[in-house]
Amino acid sequence: MVKKILITLLGIALIIYGMGMTMLGFVGTRTTAVITSIRRQGGERDDAVPGRYTYSIGYRFTLPDGRTIDGSTTKIGGSVYVKATGVSTAPVRYFAFFPHFNALESHSAPSIGPLIVAIAGVFIVFAENRRR
Repeated sequence: MVKKILITLLGIALIIYGMGMTMLGFVGTRTTAVITSIRRQGGERDDAVPGRYTYSIGYRFTLPDGRTIDGSTTKIGGSVYVKATGVSTAPVRYFAFFPHFNALESHSAPSIGPLIVAIAGVFIVFAENRRR
């Protein structure tokens, strides 16, 4: 029974994430964030294209009421990258009612990836809760 609840919660989380990322592009509030850190994770990726790495990017933006929100994302790029100096900026989208759910605008653009995540969540919920 506990396993069923945990798997169902995982499916619901995937649905919320996938639909939330899709909705950010349409109804998310736009602001500008300051890039606070860029770090290369691990070594070279095992992709078909050589010389590609995974980067962790940290950013911070300020809400109209003065609170600051930190966020992070990952990006795949080449071997050359610019260190964060505290002056680089990027557009960010967030939900006004819950600003901790945010993403770089480039990641919140409508795409098939978040919809696939949401569909996988729906599949997990239905597969786990169907009558046997």
